[in-house]
Amino acid sequence: MSFAISDDDPVHKLLTKDIRKKLCNSLVKNCERILKEVPTEDHNYKHWDVYVGKAGLSLLFMRIHERDPGFMIGTRSALVIADEFIDSALLTYTTTAKHKMTSAKKQYECGFICSAVGLYAVAAEVKNHMGDKESSHNYLELIQSQFSHACFSPNTPSELFYGRAGFLYTQKFISGLINSSKEIPTSSLIKSVFDAIVEDGIRNASITSITNFTSNFNNTEKEQQIPLFWSFNGKPYVGAAHGFAGILTILLQFPENCREYYKRIKETVDFILFNCRSSNGNWPSSLNKDNNHLIQFCHGAPGICLLACKAYEFYKEEKYLKLATETAKYVYSQGYGHKGVGLCHGISGNAYVFLSVYRLTKDLQYFQWAIEYAEVCTQWEERILNKEFRLSDRPWSFWEGLGGTVCLLSDLVNWDAEVFKGFPEFTDI
Repeated sequence: MSFAISDDDPVHKLLTKDIRKKLCNSLVKNCERILKEVPTEDHNYKHWDVYVGKAGLSLLFMRIHERDPGFMIGTRSALVIADEFIDSALLTYTTTAKHKMTSAKKQYECGFICSAVGLYAVAAEVKNHMGDKESSHNYLELIQSQFSHACFSPNTPSELFYGRAGFLYTQKFISGLINSSKEIPTSSLIKSVFDAIVEDGIRNASITSITNFTSNFNNTEKEQQIPLFWSFNGKPYVGAAHGFAGILTILLQFPENCREYYKRIKETVDFILFNCRSSNGNWPSSLNKDNNHLIQFCHGAPGICLLACKAYEFYKEEKYLKLATETAKYVYSQGYGHKGVGLCHGISGNAYVFLSVYRLTKDLQYFQWAIEYAEVCTQWEERILNKEFRLSDRPWSFWEGLGGTVCLLSDLVNWDAEVFKGFPEFTDI
């Protein structure tokens, strides 16, 4: 594997040849471990989605291939491994899960990370990379024809993992493929889904008094009415996975659509960022709970920091960048936590927060923190044995387990400031 970081790139001073070699060795070792624990040919592995299933591992190896087309594990390229994983995921879904998708709850799921939408989106991308244009096109058609209707049901949530925001992410994820296939509509669908998210927020805000949820907040300006309000399973989550931060971050990545609702979206962004912070410096998991100890992508400051980054990119106001840097420093000050090395609630996810702030500030301190977290990730076995970390329920998966670490290592080993956009499956579109 070659290290192609330019001498002109300031991170060259931090990503020395020795560090990159160490991270690269760990990348290969952990890829081999994932393939040992979850063989591509093991069709008994019941998880098929992006979050903890084989679709996520397929996406992981496709990302590795995109960053380093020459990457090999044994005699197989990363792309071949990605193709094997997606074939297995599709088989598992078709034979064990597809018939369950018509249940009262499942039929309204349309997010990238936890529904079949993500499975088909990854399949479309992988098959396109493999040169199978016909299969790729068929998977795109499945997404647009069989799942878009769920976005317009009142029973569908607007959040990221299962809901409309995740479907919007999917449209950006597959946009290159759709643009090359004029038979598949996209822009009108994006606008319709975007509108549905905002209308859901307006409708909920009209019947919700925000004063019922402000007793735990540190800010004294508590009387304003929030313009947009969303909940998931009856809970007004704040963070990125199921809450305001996730929905708003996705909306801000569609600037043309945002302008129609500029005031409503901005006031809601400001409410979450500046009115909901707890006295300890963190954000609560939901508006109706004083649960402010979680510091991970799904709940707490990391997801909020990513929202602040996107708010700065869209609104160009320094207050958002200031909050993003403050929040990243807060995340770092709280240490590594104990939940392991995954993206969702582990330190690889928090490392992407530092990389996202570095992308905006070019302050090498944040990049150094990301390297530090990556090096800690390489020690995951030792730290589990020492009971510093716990082994996640799905320890080899992309979002909960070792896959998140592999993704981070690949991004650092193959660092390219022009390519890196943000947090995987969230702000990387």
